[in-house]
Amino acid sequence: MTTSTGVSETWQARIGHDLAAQLRRDAELLGLDGRTEIVKAALELLHCRAAEERMARSVVDFYGDDEPPLPVGVREGPRNDRSDVTA
Repeated sequence: MTTSTGVSETWQARIGHDLAAQLRRDAELLGLDGRTEIVKAALELLHCRAAEERMARSVVDFYGDDEPPLPVGVREGPRNDRSDVTA
């Protein structure tokens, strides 16, 4: 359920008691105060993770099967010929 008050929106989700208890412990560990801060932090993490995924996909879309270059200032390490290691 989502409701809007003009400048902000309220998002709600029903979760089980076990997850709620885990989230309360997590919030205490991270110094979050109350459900609103927990939900905001979780949504920020979700957004950051999605942004990372979008960036990774854009690199794949741009370079295709070619290996993308290393960032400026990063030296290439020694090649490892082991077949169980991915580059």
